[in-house]
Amino acid sequence: MSLSNIPQWVAVYTAARAEKAVTERIAKDLHLETYLPLHRVLRKWSDRMKQVEVPLIRSYTFVKMTERDIHYVRQVWGVSGFVSFPSTGIAVIPQQEMDAMRRLVESMEAVYVQNTLSLQKGANVRVIAGEFAGMEGTIINNCAEGNFAIHISNLNFSLIITIEPDVLEVIAK
Repeated sequence: MSLSNIPQWVAVYTAARAEKAVTERIAKDLHLETYLPLHRVLRKWSDRMKQVEVPLIRSYTFVKMTERDIHYVRQVWGVSGFVSFPSTGIAVIPQQEMDAMRRLVESMEAVYVQNTLSLQKGANVRVIAGEFAGMEGTIINNCAEGNFAIHISNLNFSLIITIEPDVLEVIAK
């Protein structure tokens, strides 16, 4: 799927360690909606330990944009390009997947990112109780029981959390 004149979410590649600056510039200078998923990690400084916010997915930020915004976003300092594929062009991320990513990141649960090109497909499931009720995802076969993944399909990434298996129901897709 390629971009249209209706704003859609896309993943923007950034220069290394430029995710925050690129996100701020796009939002401020171009007035586009952006999302940079951050998580807190403990980092060791020379004299102390400190909690810092770092991007959940390195060298990526997300922008809601139209086809006519492509040129302007490319001109922003630190933008390296867009996630795209030869057959379909710039990869569009469905709103439902963006909402699921936000819910997982904002939940304060331990979330990590795994490239899913090598993951085995498991059962498609829906969360039936708790704060993630209604969310759909996949049980990861090669992980410990209870690992639940929300797959961001056009990026080949999954956000993975541990969730109790008894709040999951298998769904047909």
